[in-house]
Amino acid sequence: MSLNQKCAWGQLAIFGLMVIGWLVLFVMNGTIFYWQDNSMMMTFYSISGAGFVLLVLMNMWATLRRKHTEVSSDERDRAVFRRASLWATGISYTTVGVLLLTVTITYMNRGSDTVPVYFPLFIVLVGGVTLLLTQSIAALFLYSRKVGDD
Repeated sequence: MSLNQKCAWGQLAIFGLMVIGWLVLFVMNGTIFYWQDNSMMMTFYSISGAGFVLLVLMNMWATLRRKHTEVSSDERDRAVFRRASLWATGISYTTVGVLLLTVTITYMNRGSDTVPVYFPLFIVLVGGVTLLLTQSIAALFLYSRKVGDD
């Protein structure tokens, strides 16, 4: 298994743990509106922050590991990463666009000119999570198939 595959599995594991933590938090409190309760909001941000720190540490480990190995990647690794990044970028931008349109249409139908400050932050968070998850899933899928350099 290549280092890129290990990183993709690591990202999926970290995000899986984050989502499980969020679900447990939301089920325990009975709502997904985390900003209505300060302790729930801080727990949500703590879970998210811990996931971010784990991602940074994993990427630092991968960078150090690449420097100590003779061959860090070959043509297939670069082709997989390029294709996975293209898929991830397209899906992430689409997700962000759909969420922005949904918020805009919802608030326009209500006749409101203001949007709570949490929604743009939430949309950026969802876009980033979508980008990394899609890239990891696409990379693992592409590693399981033969990928040519287009």
